[in-house]
Amino acid sequence: MKPSQQKVKELSRKISIILKLGLIVSVVIMALALMAIGILLFSGEELKSSFLAAFEVTANNGTTIGIGPRPLLTMFAFMLVDTALISLAILFVHAIFQEMKKGCTPFSRRNTVRIRKIALVTAVLGIVGSYSDALVDYYTIGELTWRVNAIGLMIAAIIYSISLIFSYGCDLQQESDETL
Repeated sequence: MKPSQQKVKELSRKISIILKLGLIVSVVIMALALMAIGILLFSGEELKSSFLAAFEVTANNGTTIGIGPRPLLTMFAFMLVDTALISLAILFVHAIFQEMKKGCTPFSRRNTVRIRKIALVTAVLGIVGSYSDALVDYYTIGELTWRVNAIGLMIAAIIYSISLIFSYGCDLQQESDETL
């Protein structure tokens, strides 16, 4: 094994560990969002009232801003969707690095498809995530500021472009394998 391949293999192992930790964190966040949704939908009035009180914020001018149950439910639902999308992207990236950790070439059709899926998830996250931010602004300061996250969409386009490069790499890998 060449030194560069060994380095990629070792780095892939470390990145896989970091991605697993990120996945654990995102699963915990999804579980908390589901618990919050459960409290808002299925709990008794006393528990729901104390839960809502935790989301009352006192502004600098002394006024108290509270978020009602329906807006809070909407925000937690979007939080759940955002985190699920992030978890999905982490799973795709983790799968790529798992193969590289085993010494497989990164230039495979499966990885090309995974990278395209990451691009799609990133694009959807650029739209859904920006709407989540707008909801927080609307329910806390009363101002709806929704704008599509252009940077997120540009990153999705860049990731998609990388998938095209990987597709080309797959073709070269296949040609190389056939000539040997």
